Amino acid sequence: MTCQTRPARAIRAATYAALLSFAAVPAQAQGWSTPTGEQVPEDIRFNAQLTEFAQGYPSFRAPYSGMNSLPPGGQVRQSTSITGYLGVRLPWAGGELYFNPEFFQGFGLAETVGIAGFTNGDAQKAGNRVGVLSVARLFLRQTFALGPETEWRSGDFNQLAGFVPTRRVVVTVGKFAGPDIFQTSAYAGDPRRQFWNWSFWAPGAWDFAADVRGYTQGVAVEVIPDPAWAIRYGALLLPSQPNGGELPYRMNNLNHILEVAYQHRWFGRPGAIKPFVYYSFGRMGDFQQALGIAGVGGLTADDAIALTRRYGNRKYGAGILVDQELADNVGAFFRASWNDGKTETFAFTQIDRSVAFGLSFKGELWDRPGHSAGIAVAQNDLSSFHKQFLASGGTGIIVGDGRLRYGSERVMEAYYELPVYRDNVFVAANYQLVHNPGYNRDRAGPVHVFGMRIHARY
Repeated sequence: MTCQTRPARAIRAATYAALLSFAAVPAQAQGWSTPTGEQVPEDIRFNAQLTEFAQGYPSFRAPYSGMNSLPPGGQVRQSTSITGYLGVRLPWAGGELYFNPEFFQGFGLAETVGIAGFTNGDAQKAGNRVGVLSVARLFLRQTFALGPETEWRSGDFNQLAGFVPTRRVVVTVGKFAGPDIFQTSAYAGDPRRQFWNWSFWAPGAWDFAADVRGYTQGVAVEVIPDPAWAIRYGALLLPSQPNGGELPYRMNNLNHILEVAYQHRWFGRPGAIKPFVYYSFGRMGDFQQALGIAGVGGLTADDAIALTRRYGNRKYGAGILVDQELADNVGAFFRASWNDGKTETFAFTQIDRSVAFGLSFKGELWDRPGHSAGIAVAQNDLSSFHKQFLASGGTGIIVGDGRLRYGSERVMEAYYELPVYRDNVFVAANYQLVHNPGYNRDRAGPVHVFGMRIHARY
């Protein structure tokens, strides 16, 4: 467990107490209602969340380790995130402003390296021994009507309750996370309530634009011509360095993504199909160029790829998400994603091909309302260029053992969550099995990762 200073422990304890006191009030989900049941739109809304992850794994056999290897001796790590969600309706039609301050403290296992399909969805690639407060999101949302019909939209995190046009265009500008808008899933999209592993809550091969905490700046446009259809486009800023914190404003430093979403009913059961494509211009290093110059003048693979980084280098990819209700209280998801794998991973994780499938269950199935469970499997792979780079001793933002005897990285995850106070405080147990962490059969494991999550929300 990471050690903490007394001030850090005091800050965390005080924040825990404040958030848990908020939890004494049931979370608002529908906005205000009059005594006659009339729904009244919200002009301001506040929510908050606290999530504590604890994870550990026992030792496993590994004949060698590199700079980005999962340590074979086993360890335990924790992470804590506390987020405020403030939404305000602006004094013109369709305008909304959202602000999310966030406190984060802790680390993922091995400081979030060693496994491409990483095991803690709240631990991005920057850990803090002492907690840090930052702005997670600050964005303007503007809705334009495409017709006179309206529908009621319930209040939620970063969503004011109110009537919205049934057919509309929604423009989001500012700081947010790409997966807030794109490739969202009803069953595998929120690591604070659902699956933890990165292979499940986002498309593994979408190297989505993000800083070290997983947020970006940009614009997203959603066109909803019919309740069953949505077309979404985003232009999101990439960092200036792999896993970097700066997001330069440059036209040749953008992750462009286009998604088409179709809501359907299959044998009377709701579901969604969301194919997407993306095209990035950024300062990613080129694997082929790096391998060609590695060894010249004693350059390592990492030195060589640094020389190939220039704005305007390209990466492209595609994928699909399918959500489907299978029966009462049973849902399934399927994710598949691919990228060309010619340039280094710059912002998310080192996955060039990924396939994932999972099932989600609600506790009503076993007479435990409010409980939930899930099980999922995934296989992650690399392009031939990426394999050669790692085999030559190269490292990336999350994996790199110094050598490589390639094998697909395979992940299985199961969780069980139960409420401990109303709809506000939940505890979950989690187990993940990882074969070939970092794509290396020499360090095959398997690695058994055990975890517990406490989540409070208001």
